Amino acid sequence: MNYSGIAVRYSKALFSLAEEKGILDEVQKDIALLKSVCESEPEFIRFLEYPVIASTKKIEIFNILFAGKMNITTLEFLKLVCKNRRESNLHSMCLNFQSQYKVKKGIKTITFTSVSEISDSVRKNIKEILRDKYGSEIEIVEQTNSNLIGGFVLRIDDEQYDASVAKQLENVKRSFKA
Repeated sequence: MNYSGIAVRYSKALFSLAEEKGILDEVQKDIALLKSVCESEPEFIRFLEYPVIASTKKIEIFNILFAGKMNITTLEFLKLVCKNRRESNLHSMCLNFQSQYKVKKGIKTITFTSVSEISDSVRKNIKEILRDKYGSEIEIVEQTNSNLIGGFVLRIDDEQYDASVAKQLENVKRSFKA
C-alpha cells in the first residue's frame, strides 16, 4: 500500500500509544468503525476534505457521531488530527493502522474470488487449510466475478492461485496457438 507520510506518522503514533496503554484491540475496533464510515459514506469524506469547515466544528461533529462509541484515546486522536488540519488523510491513517495491527497480531488477509458467494463450511475449510500452511490467523475478503465462469482465484500477499475455468480455457486456447 502506498500511504502518505502524514498518514503513516499519525497511525504509527496512535498505534504506539494504544499499545503502550494496553488498549490496542479496543482502538482497532474504533479504527475499523471509522474506516467503515469513510468507505460507506462518501459525504463523510467530503466533509473531512472540505477546508471551509472550521476544525472546532469538525471536532464537535466527531463528538456527536462517536462519543460513547469509541475509546477516549481514539476520540482525542481524532481531535488532534482535526486541530492539525490532517483530516483529509484520515482514511489512509485507518488503513495504515489496520496494516500495522495485522502484522502485530499475525493476521494474513487473503482475497478469494469466485462466481458466487461461498458457504460457511467452505470458508471455514479455507481458513483452516491456510492457517495450517502459514501459521497465522486468516482474514478472507470475498469477491464475486461472473467472468471466471467457475472455479476460484486465491490471492495471498504477492501470490495468486488461479483455478478458474476462464484461466483453464485461456491455457487451452494458448496451447492450440503454439
